[in-house]
Amino acid sequence: MSINSAAFLLFLLVSVCACYLVPKRVRYLVLLAASAYFYLAYSLRAACCLLFTILLTYGAAQALAALHRRERAELDIERVDRSGIKKHGKRRRRLVLTAALVLNFATLALFKYLNAWMGTAGVLAGLLGIETNFRPLNLLLPLGISFYVFQTSGYLIDVYRGRVSAERNLLKYALFVSWFPQMVQGPINRYDRLLPQLLAGSDFSADNIKYGIQLMLWGMLKKVFIADPLAGAVGEIYGNYTQYPGAVLFLGAALYCLQLYCDFSGGTDLVRGASQLFGVEMAENFRRPYFARSVDEFWRRWHISLGEWMKDYLFYPLALSGPMNRLGKKVKSALGPHLGKLTGPCLSTLIVFLAVGIWQGPGFSNIAYGLWNGGLMSLAMLCGPLLSRANERLGLGEDKWWFRAFQTLRTLLLVIIGRYFSRADSLRQALGMLWRTVRHFGPAGGGIFTCFGLTGWDWLRLGIAAAVLLAVSILQERGMPIRKTLEKQSPAVQFGVLFAAVLLLVACVYLNTDYTAIMYVYENV
Repeated sequence: MSINSAAFLLFLLVSVCACYLVPKRVRYLVLLAASAYFYLAYSLRAACCLLFTILLTYGAAQALAALHRRERAELDIERVDRSGIKKHGKRRRRLVLTAALVLNFATLALFKYLNAWMGTAGVLAGLLGIETNFRPLNLLLPLGISFYVFQTSGYLIDVYRGRVSAERNLLKYALFVSWFPQMVQGPINRYDRLLPQLLAGSDFSADNIKYGIQLMLWGMLKKVFIADPLAGAVGEIYGNYTQYPGAVLFLGAALYCLQLYCDFSGGTDLVRGASQLFGVEMAENFRRPYFARSVDEFWRRWHISLGEWMKDYLFYPLALSGPMNRLGKKVKSALGPHLGKLTGPCLSTLIVFLAVGIWQGPGFSNIAYGLWNGGLMSLAMLCGPLLSRANERLGLGEDKWWFRAFQTLRTLLLVIIGRYFSRADSLRQALGMLWRTVRHFGPAGGGIFTCFGLTGWDWLRLGIAAAVLLAVSILQERGMPIRKTLEKQSPAVQFGVLFAAVLLLVACVYLNTDYTAIMYVYENV
């Protein structure tokens, strides 16, 4: 069931009505039933995989909670070796957590990377003169598997740390994992932020309905009028890059940045809006990333929930670990305090973004994408004091608008270069495109835009939509609350804006037989 389809809108309408018609104490059961129906409509086999993850992490959390209770009971006994009990208890909990995390991520690896691993093994066997007959397995990647594996793993780590209590009610926990708006595009929600809202049973609110519809419309407009039209053009450029000059290849990477943002953020807006109809606010996932003035800031604005997950559950445990501290001390004694201090953060950043690249999908191009971003951020940390002193001597600062603009454009250029890797089918293709961009950077012909399957009207409509997106983003970046500003207008103006958006979508999507819905980029990751 595509979230852009009329069937999804009908399903959403029925679910919202049913939710507000039942008593609050059983409302979560309606939400769970809706989530189960949504996922079963996608695939029964994928639903079995989701059920396995739910049961695995639920059981592991109960085991961790039992070990916590056992340790507290042992500590209550007089004249005991308290440090020994704590050490032994932590060891037992760590063993349970490690086993659960390995099994949880093994499920993700099985569906997402097994075919790639088998192909690589076949190539290596061929180089050794061993005949093999590896054939790709027909594995259907379960919907949203990356999102719910990361979400449940974060929950387990929080239970292990004692940050949250393990949920004893299996149905309530199942709702937290399977809440249907988050299954397609994320975001990766936190247990202590999401589940209380799902269980509270929000009162019916006209504001929730209005804001939810507005957010859904905004997300669909970005997807339909920008992301989907660009998908074909981007695919043509990347798929036939040897036929185009470097200027067109750079344009393709830049267009992919726009396509990916409107596709991913548009889908996230849609599902966050759908969730808000029920009075449930999910985590924000994008905050105008292309206005960032550094790669580090870009990643604090892009896929925010993944970045926070990586920071809390991977970066800090790595950077503050004993081995990193010991390595930092050795570097400090050999190369000085500055490098010693930054050894842990820089190396941890590289590992984190290597994980982000692997999360994107199998292939060395995704690994290169992760290392590109991690390397840039590590280099920025190492050169930070030097650049700060240089800017101070040159009189460059945030008070100069042109310097802020330069930083933004510089960051955008680095992001575009990274997209050569994340969109390419292979590392060879990405490097070939980069080489051709630099070596054969020639102007495109006058009719180049007609080669991408889009008419002049298509480009005009796309340009208008992009201009509207840019204008709204600039206003938001300057602190203007768009929703509150719209609310200050007369009811006729508010209705006119909403009616125009609905009319555009109905005419261009639901009544347009030529429109073909394109799957979201991160729908199956």
